[in-house]
Amino acid sequence: MTLYMDKELKPEITKPDGVVYTIYKYASLDSTNEFLRQHCSTLADYSVIWANEQTHGRGRFTRVWNSVPGQDLTFSILLPLTSLEHKLRQNITQIAALSVAQLLEVYGLKPSVKWPNDVLVQGKKISGILCEIVKSNKNTYGILGIGLNVNSTEESLAFIDIPATSLCCELHQKVIQLELFKKLLEIIINCFNVLCQSGFTQNRLELKKRLAFINEQIVFTDIKKESYSGRIIDLNDDGTLLFECEKRGIISLNSGEIAFNNLYLKRDHK
Repeated sequence: MTLYMDKELKPEITKPDGVVYTIYKYASLDSTNEFLRQHCSTLADYSVIWANEQTHGRGRFTRVWNSVPGQDLTFSILLPLTSLEHKLRQNITQIAALSVAQLLEVYGLKPSVKWPNDVLVQGKKISGILCEIVKSNKNTYGILGIGLNVNSTEESLAFIDIPATSLCCELHQKVIQLELFKKLLEIIINCFNVLCQSGFTQNRLELKKRLAFINEQIVFTDIKKESYSGRIIDLNDDGTLLFECEKRGIISLNSGEIAFNNLYLKRDHK
């Protein structure tokens, strides 16, 4: 790993799974995903853009991602997808959620994954993920953006419109960001290597163990803005969600087609 701090070179090199990656840290960016989108053709594979502050961070369905400047982790990593099977590209978001969950377990927490892109602790959101596929110079990239609440306080999280938490809130102490960040990148790259080398099977089994709301009654909204009630039955081999719908029977849900209706708000998390 090579670390660029505010454009000043401060080398710190590691090679998780033989992969060399470079971190560029900025005081403030509109969006780390958008930065990578604009510069992917000139950056090396596995380049990481880390912003101390995002002024226009976003999640799926154009939702806003809120984070506290200097307290939370907001970054994007450039993944090479040209040689990855097309069907496996939809699993990038899921392996990222799994990676965050595995990181939190290192810190003694018990996270769950709200399929496909949120990570919860005790039913409260601690991390959100956005993966975008882009093409540049005949190459295909995955721009994987992750927001993780690290040292936000309960007071700062109170302004978010859904129940949220942070490592600091759960552990009752501040966490060293760079140490955590390096652990997370190593886990992400390991999960990505497994996906590239042997498909989604192993990651699927690990993700299923941590899947939130399985066999519970939930509501989802499709791209036509129609809402349906039902329950999550299983995680399919391809990463789609097996769902028993009251109106439509047993169906498979693709992450690009649905959004759960504020599951956090339907439960009492005291």
